[in-house]
Amino acid sequence: MTDTYQEQAQAFLDRFGIQFQATELGNIAPPWADKGQPHGLKYKVTLSRGDKGVNYQEVSFPFWNSQKAKEEGEEPTPYDVLACVSSDIYCPDTFEEFCSEYGYDTDSRKAEATFKRCNEFAQKLRGFFASEEEREALSEIR
Repeated sequence: MTDTYQEQAQAFLDRFGIQFQATELGNIAPPWADKGQPHGLKYKVTLSRGDKGVNYQEVSFPFWNSQKAKEEGEEPTPYDVLACVSSDIYCPDTFEEFCSEYGYDTDSRKAEATFKRCNEFAQKLRGFFASEEEREALSEIR
C-alpha cells in the first residue's frame, strides 16, 4: 500500500479532528468465519473527537485485520479501517433493499440477522459522522 492512501486517511482525520486508536483483542474469529477458517487478529477500533466532556464523541467497534497483516505483525492503520467503513455507512435502510443490493434471499433468517447487524453498525457510524460533508469525504477513502 502506498503512502498516498495513508496520507489520505490521516488528512481526513486531521480535517475533522478525529483521533484513531486500535487495540488488539487477540486471535478471535469473526462471527462470519467458518470454523477453522484463517483470519486476522481482532481489534477494538475507537474513533473519537473533542475533549472529554460536553463536546466529546466516540464510536467503537470490532475490526479484524487481514490474515496477511497478522502474519506480518502489522496493526490496522487508519486507512485500513476508514476504507472499510466508508461503504458500511451506506447500508440500505430496509431489509428488502439490503437483500436486493447484496443478493440475499428475503426469506432467510441468516440474511435478516446480517441485515440487522449491518444496519445497526451503519446507524452507529451515521451518528458519529453526522454531517454530509464528513460522509462525502469518508466515501472518497477507498
